[in-house]
Amino acid sequence: MNLLRIAVALVLSTAGLAQEPPPASPPAIGAEVARLLANVDAERIDTTVRKLVGFGTRHVLSRTDSDTEGTGAARRWLRAEFDAIAAASGGRLTVALQEAVVPCTRPGMPRELAIVNVIATLRGSSDPDRVYVVGGHYDSRNGDGADGKELAPGAVDDASGTAVALEACRVLAARAFPATIVFVAYDAEEQGLLGSAAHAKALVDSGVRVDGMIGCDIVGNTLGMDGRRHDRHVRCFSYAPSGNDSLGRSMARAVAFAARTYVPEFGVKLIWRGDRYGRGGDHRSFFEQGVPAVRLSEPREDFSRQHQNVVERDGAPYGDLPAWFDRAYTARVTQVVVATLAELASAPPPPRVVNAQLRRDRYDTELVYELPEGIACEFVWRETTDADWTHTIDMAAAAPRATASGRWLATLSSVCLDDVVVGVRAVGADGSRSRVATPPEPDRFDQRARAPRGTETTGR
Repeated sequence: MNLLRIAVALVLSTAGLAQEPPPASPPAIGAEVARLLANVDAERIDTTVRKLVGFGTRHVLSRTDSDTEGTGAARRWLRAEFDAIAAASGGRLTVALQEAVVPCTRPGMPRELAIVNVIATLRGSSDPDRVYVVGGHYDSRNGDGADGKELAPGAVDDASGTAVALEACRVLAARAFPATIVFVAYDAEEQGLLGSAAHAKALVDSGVRVDGMIGCDIVGNTLGMDGRRHDRHVRCFSYAPSGNDSLGRSMARAVAFAARTYVPEFGVKLIWRGDRYGRGGDHRSFFEQGVPAVRLSEPREDFSRQHQNVVERDGAPYGDLPAWFDRAYTARVTQVVVATLAELASAPPPPRVVNAQLRRDRYDTELVYELPEGIACEFVWRETTDADWTHTIDMAAAAPRATASGRWLATLSSVCLDDVVVGVRAVGADGSRSRVATPPEPDRFDQRARAPRGTETTGR
């Protein structure tokens, strides 16, 4: 194995990248995404983080009557930044505050809290009812989760994620997309995901069709407690109540595909767990509402600075401060987010897969799905033990044909459904691709119930 192959193998094993290659020739969407990624500004991201840290604390119980200190000053500044982007967007972007009084169960906290989310909406041009959300939480805390007075700078947790959402808004608002993209700075994440819970519920209750949510939380530190620099990939967490092909996993694979295609020097490590062990983030609020949602987080957190009071160490302040914030790394994460949202919001909506079955006369898989006439698609498959899609079959090879029920039936030649997972995604005229939709996995007991007499099993 030569040095190049060794290097590639090392990157793949370290970052957990999947195997499906990007398109052989970059489609029209590729040139557009490249222009967008070139506009991601690490210095601007750094300025955002330092500005938020400069408010001292952004704890939900901190001051709201000051323009220089506390959560009130932070959200007014964020509102002003989003408003400035809206003013230059030609009317595409609108900004609003979501205010609510919500219950809180955290020790030492009031039973009810007033929360304020800062929300910027880039309305879609032709499919505005399909929505994608990206957010970070602007609130912070120190060693005492109920302390609204002392310093809680929160440079990495989570000014970094808030900076990603703000910078993504600056970049993406420069053009129109078919679907709607929503950028949010969430309040009160540290008190039980209160801001995102209010937002997710409001969206779903109003009938909004959210096709994907990206939570960016703790995406700015690259120096691990092991003394090593971890700056080549970002972790992507997603929930799956059962199996390995939930809506969240579909969104995670879409993020990984966008990174491979448009940010190939930076990896997305797919982690098949809802969040870090025993912990949670704002994407959970959307998962609980049935929305495809993922969390992006740095490879190695430094717990000695996270949720800690600012102290002196080696003659200098020590805590969650900008001194340990890696703006170049956060810019890379922002590029992954921008590429993902640009791809999904440009593409047609994902198909609905009704059923899949293995033919009885040969080892071909038949896939039944719903997709409006005139929308192109492609088919993917992978071994059941693979993390991500490894094979792509184009529309011509699968030769979909209309059925009497108005659905489509495609044949994946020599793909044995018993051994693999199959899926389909829509492809726009510009080459943009939707999330992959997969058929439901048959439940073991359902299979037993449908089995012919004399073939039942009593497996445990």
